[in-house]
Amino acid sequence: MIPIFQVDAFAERPFAGNPAAVVLDARGLSDQQMQAIAAEMNLAGTAFLTPALGGEGAQWHLRWFTPTREVAYSGHTTVAAVHALLEAGRHRGEHVVFETMSGPLGASVVADKTRRLIWLEPRVPTLHPFTGQLAHVREAVGLPAAAGWAAAVTTPDHDLVIPVAGLDLLRSLRPNMTALGDAATHAGLRGVCLVSRETLEPGSTTHSRFFAPHYGIPEDIVTGSVHSSIGLWLLEAGLLRPAGTMVEFTAEQGDGLGRPGRLRVELLVQDGVVGRVRVGGSAVTVMAGSIARPPA
Repeated sequence: MIPIFQVDAFAERPFAGNPAAVVLDARGLSDQQMQAIAAEMNLAGTAFLTPALGGEGAQWHLRWFTPTREVAYSGHTTVAAVHALLEAGRHRGEHVVFETMSGPLGASVVADKTRRLIWLEPRVPTLHPFTGQLAHVREAVGLPAAAGWAAAVTTPDHDLVIPVAGLDLLRSLRPNMTALGDAATHAGLRGVCLVSRETLEPGSTTHSRFFAPHYGIPEDIVTGSVHSSIGLWLLEAGLLRPAGTMVEFTAEQGDGLGRPGRLRVELLVQDGVVGRVRVGGSAVTVMAGSIARPPA
């Protein structure tokens, strides 16, 4: 049997945010066995940790799997992995570096007596205008038109980010998942993220929905990986104003699925250039147990 955790990421209470599974010791598991475990857990992300292979100051080697495939980055699953390492006493410092298929990924932990905030520190993303058939994606999602307050862009993780005119429109969308999966596959996309600047809570800046049906994720509950790009996207559109060198905001996701998630996004801006981006949130363990080792 293999020890495994289930953690709700970007949440401060159980049964909120985005659940992810974490295998703290994946030594000896083949790619096929990891995929089988991820499929069995049937969550948007399952993390597999092994000791670092060496170099770049990393302590752990981290891999991410959806129910159907391995992915290059999963934000909420990384938050869950850091949380599980801390809960299990496997890591005690305030900073951890992971080796990943996309390169080194850092995370920092800020804690007091009542709360632990885990900050992901990915590379500053580069965004590109979407040059594919936006109409095909919009039709599959059920969106009559993209809003005009920003351009549709693609992220380094091959996500398409589309502006939406308002919260009611965003929450009313009922995508055709088969058509959306086909359109996304044809366009070379991992997922489609729809963003409203109208929010549920007055202190928030964005409310999002994210779809990746061809990756085994019809609708993701809270997508940490895309929010570093959303922060840069809003800044480049002139919709965020730095206070000194820092831009911070709260993002909403998951409410329509009954699992409200909240993310903190932070950008360090110097001389008009973003030098660092961080995405933070809390996490809660909801289950700790064991899973059978799949056949080799």
